[in-house]
Amino acid sequence: MHTEMNPNHCNNGLERIAATSANRRRTSMVAGFALWLLVALPANAQTSYTFTSGPGGDGFNWPASPTGLLDSSSFFTPDSVDFLNEIGNNLFFDSQYQVAGNAPGISNDAMWGNPTSSGFGSLNIDLFISGTQNISFDFAWSVGGAPGNTPTSFFVFVSDMEGRETEVEAFLDTTFTGLGGFDGFAGRISLDTMDLQDDFFAFDGGPFIDIVSVQIDINDIVPFGGPASEFAIDNFDLDGGGSGGGEVFPSVNNGAADVTGSIVSRTSLRGIGTVTAGIEVTNGTAVNTNYSTQLEPGGGLSDAGQVNNAFIPAGQSIFAPGIVMLDRSLPSATYDGDIRVINDGDPSDPDNITTIRIRLAEAPLLTAPSPVDVSAGDKVRLINAVAPANGHRASVEVTGSNTTGPFAVSGYDVDTPAKPGEFIEGDATFDRFGLLSDAYNGTFTASLQMTMFVGVNNEFESFLADAEPVPDEQWTLNATLTDTPADSASYDSLTPLGPGLVGVNSVTTAATIVGGSTASTGSVSMTQGPAPSGSITDIIREGADASFTTATPVYAIQMTYRDQDICPAVTESNLRVLYFNSGASDWQLAVNGNSGGVATFFSGSFEAFEATLSGSPLSTALGTHGVDIANNYAWAIVDHEATFGTGEVGQSCGLHGDLDSDGDVDADDYAMWENCADGPGVSAMPGCEKADCDGDGDVDLADFAPFARGFGL
Repeated sequence: MHTEMNPNHCNNGLERIAATSANRRRTSMVAGFALWLLVALPANAQTSYTFTSGPGGDGFNWPASPTGLLDSSSFFTPDSVDFLNEIGNNLFFDSQYQVAGNAPGISNDAMWGNPTSSGFGSLNIDLFISGTQNISFDFAWSVGGAPGNTPTSFFVFVSDMEGRETEVEAFLDTTFTGLGGFDGFAGRISLDTMDLQDDFFAFDGGPFIDIVSVQIDINDIVPFGGPASEFAIDNFDLDGGGSGGGEVFPSVNNGAADVTGSIVSRTSLRGIGTVTAGIEVTNGTAVNTNYSTQLEPGGGLSDAGQVNNAFIPAGQSIFAPGIVMLDRSLPSATYDGDIRVINDGDPSDPDNITTIRIRLAEAPLLTAPSPVDVSAGDKVRLINAVAPANGHRASVEVTGSNTTGPFAVSGYDVDTPAKPGEFIEGDATFDRFGLLSDAYNGTFTASLQMTMFVGVNNEFESFLADAEPVPDEQWTLNATLTDTPADSASYDSLTPLGPGLVGVNSVTTAATIVGGSTASTGSVSMTQGPAPSGSITDIIREGADASFTTATPVYAIQMTYRDQDICPAVTESNLRVLYFNSGASDWQLAVNGNSGGVATFFSGSFEAFEATLSGSPLSTALGTHGVDIANNYAWAIVDHEATFGTGEVGQSCGLHGDLDSDGDVDADDYAMWENCADGPGVSAMPGCEKADCDGDGDVDLADFAPFARGFGL
């Protein structure tokens, strides 16, 4: 059984699973066998069974062959352990199994049997043990007939004396030659209250206080008229019980699990120097003793200095660091070494062997970030190269990110990993609202750290020794915003009216709603285009209409302008959002068209003002308006529909197209415009600045449209 040494994922071969019902263990008993073990022992008693009869074995005689223990019969040991056989066949306690002896951990006499479909389809081990904290045993099974018939895991149902219940999956990752010459699977299973919790809320959803019952589902190997199957259990230990009242054994988690026959692992980045690994040893006996370790020959690890006759108190665990080592410059691969743990003070305690595994991993190999065309829907992708053949590669995971420009990127949440051969892919979006038609760029930066994932599918995150810092990865983000002369959006009581709901834009002017809400369901529309001329006041460039299909709510409208459109007659700090009052044929303060409120000026952005409201609705600030000259925004909180624009009350920049400044746009102005029209990309001649109606530095057909709108005025 493979026990992965991992600070976050150390399951000792047991992985808790979610079951749809606590009754799964009962409804699955259709066929197969069930073995019930009822125990009534003193608290924290240490007991071990090798299923060997006589004084040299477990001290009493197990049911003898050829009969063994009949189906539906029980056997009560002198220790008050009751074995109830429900396998649909006889249960034996000897060494006459067919192939189980090929499995590690199964030797000499063992408890074994050939389950049949007349049983209940599960191996039930129910323990009613006062204070029992740990149960461990060697387990092996095999199904003949064809390769792949034998499952690699089984389910174990566990409960405690107060009624807590859980179901865990026990994995068997050691193979042996089974029935028909096909693979069987084996491993040492350890159940400990440190790892168990009431998953079914049968009692309180809390951690176990002890273990009183265990049920193993073996339904997958029960033949229904098919090939033969065989299971075996050996070295059944309660609370560290073993030969001589306990064992000295290799362990993890301060003695919580015996890893004899298992693999304890660590991973290091390739590089310079060596990486070392150690082992934890637990004295599961009731007496103080001494222990030694020994590196077995033939492995891929080097000896870094073994433990020699070191003292270990009864019931204590000691970590022996740095007993094996590996050159970090070796190729990326998996290197193993077997360690023998010896109880020097008790020769009758069998030696225990575990495997130390060191993986050498290549550093992450990330593709260079490509420019991201957000307008085209490009993804923000970070790819990590595959691991080398028979080797490993480290992963990276996100620790933070930063975006500049009018963009946002999703998909790079903290801890998102790019594993070997995999990638992180994020969606980039462009926030067009309130922007003028133009090309925009920005950046997205992901901060990363090196990490390691292990397991068959790289599913477990593991500690990576010698990890190195990972430089930030940065992408350039690009988007082109074209004219949006009209826009609309639906809303309801849960939809804010802004920002990011509706907006229009051109090269010179943009308008959007940046705040507000409504209790109604409806839609809002905006259109942008040439604005009427006022009798006294004009706006700079274009206007925007805003209309609603329901009663007009209180909302904040924001206009965007360009510096080059501000004529000498206008002072930028005096710019306001205006609306066209058709009754007066003039542009007036937008807030003067409200049904109430007080006109109040705020110097700064709408976002800065909104923060002062501390969550109060905009209706409490009806009439507030302002200008943000740092970002070329003017805004106002209003409750009416209108054509809006940006300007200074009482000031006008004149008519677009009035090139001779005589108050009208006529043939004389057209002649001047035609003389100035040198085409796109050609700098306007001196004196032709007013012919550059779109303010892009040249006079071309793009300037003719605004000129034509003023013709005849």
